[in-house]
Amino acid sequence: MSDSLDQAQTDAGTPGTRRSRLGALWRDPEFLKFWSGETISLFGTYVTTLALPLLAVITLKVSAEQLGYLRAAEFAPFLLAPVFGVWADRRRKKPVMTLANAFRAVLIGLVPTLYYLHHLPLNTLYLIAFAIGVCTVAFDVSWMSFVPSLVPKQNLIEANGKIATSYSAAEIGGPGLAGVLVQLFTAPVALVVDAASYVVSVVSLLWIHRPEPKPERQADRHMGREMREGLAAVFGNQYLRITALQGSMFNFFMQFLETTFVLYLVRELGFRAALVGFVVAAGAVGGLFGAMIATSLTRRLPFGPLIMVAMVIGCTPTLILPAVRGSTATMTAAFVAVLFVYKGGSGVANVLAITLRQTVTPNRLLGRVTASMRLALYGAIPLGALTAGFLGASIGLRSTLWVAGIGFTASLIPVLLSPVPRLAALPPSPDDLPAAPPAPPAGAEAMDQPMDQTVAPKGTPTGTGTR
Repeated sequence: MSDSLDQAQTDAGTPGTRRSRLGALWRDPEFLKFWSGETISLFGTYVTTLALPLLAVITLKVSAEQLGYLRAAEFAPFLLAPVFGVWADRRRKKPVMTLANAFRAVLIGLVPTLYYLHHLPLNTLYLIAFAIGVCTVAFDVSWMSFVPSLVPKQNLIEANGKIATSYSAAEIGGPGLAGVLVQLFTAPVALVVDAASYVVSVVSLLWIHRPEPKPERQADRHMGREMREGLAAVFGNQYLRITALQGSMFNFFMQFLETTFVLYLVRELGFRAALVGFVVAAGAVGGLFGAMIATSLTRRLPFGPLIMVAMVIGCTPTLILPAVRGSTATMTAAFVAVLFVYKGGSGVANVLAITLRQTVTPNRLLGRVTASMRLALYGAIPLGALTAGFLGASIGLRSTLWVAGIGFTASLIPVLLSPVPRLAALPPSPDDLPAAPPAPPAGAEAMDQPMDQTVAPKGTPTGTGTR
């Protein structure tokens, strides 16, 4: 294919230029198949996020403790993420994703089926929730490893931005759609919608015809050693190590907001449920906006300064939340503005962090690195929720929000002290670096030793801006 085929014309008013501003992937039918199917299934997923607990509460009459067990069953499989990472690295990712979504369609469809047959005890719902969580881990580990083989490296930021936009849009619209479906047709019917969304995703994946490279088969495969290799790749890489630490701290303190902010609005500020929903939904629009502009920002600003500024914007506004005072209208406007900025900065930072991870990780390790990062990031969630509940009961909701704001801000310190803010552009991929020369004979002086291919080079040139 000619190098000039996809080049935009130099005249700013030409159609080619206008198309390029929308992104190169709009002209990539294989990516569009994946993205469209994933977008539909994400909306279905967020329908289930609300519909499954509502089914348990309304139809099975579960207690708060039992509802907590249901949520734990959904997230428990993430503790097994390193195992899934090894498994995913041994095979092509598209078949794994296809099977995962096919099983999710069956499992979610099983819930309303059993309900209408009057054979849905709570223990069965726990098992189904756990099995759905297993499929979710398998899919999550695989798609982040699949995208770098689906699109060229120069389009990774755009691809991750489009997928993040879908996540944010589903986060905003999915629960609202679930509420309408549950109100009009009951929770089991809402789950049928999610099952159908996964069927659409399966079809879109089967429709992708771009060849996926087959992983090299190693003769001496060993599950434990391969899991350790994935963890070592994360903690041995200066960029992955720092983003894992910052992300874990962010998720830990994010649970303070998830656990206490709604209680704070209702019990201490007297907000009604509808107003709370408006504040949360309106603030979530910031995440959609951030994901949408991430790609265009990378064309104008150096990578390191951009991700640093995005993280600052995504963390420091939380310090304002417990300080807000005034009339209900004033506080509502302030909370929406703070959450919009917080979500917007986080949306940009998330797109860039995922792209950085995919770039500095060798293709053969992508599944294991993604799984190890998932373990670090998601492992902080239950611990943060427990800590937030304890602090909320002992020092009060407003004081807990102050702790959250300070914690969010403190999570920036490791990044500020790292090489990340000094990156002018994405580092070179280890797979693009020259192969290491053979080792010198025993006893010879080892001069100019090659760099470990699992660690991103430290000598990436820096730009004039800040992260």
